[in-house]
Amino acid sequence: MEKNTGKITNRRANLPDTVIREANRQDAELIVALGKRAFHEAFAEQTAPEDMAAYLKTTFPIDEIKSQLSNEASLYLIIYLQADPVGYAYLYPTPAPESIKEPGAIQLIRFYLLKKTYGLGVGNALMQTCLDESRARNYRSVWLSSWELNGRANAFYKRWQFKVVGRQKFVVGSDVQNDHIFRRDL
Repeated sequence: MEKNTGKITNRRANLPDTVIREANRQDAELIVALGKRAFHEAFAEQTAPEDMAAYLKTTFPIDEIKSQLSNEASLYLIIYLQADPVGYAYLYPTPAPESIKEPGAIQLIRFYLLKKTYGLGVGNALMQTCLDESRARNYRSVWLSSWELNGRANAFYKRWQFKVVGRQKFVVGSDVQNDHIFRRDL
């Protein structure tokens, strides 16, 4: 798949009316809007409003997202359900934490879906595409971090054969949280 062409990937995973495509620089505002909405929907009930506001402000600056979208090593995938953008994934070969010993790993930095898609198979279609595209780019494993109290996401990652291999801190505003580090071979 060519970088930032917006080329449609053909990963339907038995889910009608679903399309996944690679994002390009013109998608920066969409990425910001989806990221803020999905994060808020997922964590607003467990997060103090001031911590949520601080996180959303610092995590999604448009210029940084544009820069990431222009970086050849970045991979942003947007998923559409019935032509409506409902989530995205962002993969990048960041330096792995100590608990990831094997070379050739890529980090799944963000995997965000709107709440209305939970349980519809949208996450499965997006995860399959993340794994397929990572494998096609010759990565040997994928790793990610997930809040230890995010039971729904952690169960999802385990169903996709990710294993907990470590822990790290994650800061939301002033709230320091504990994340699991998950890893999966490709």
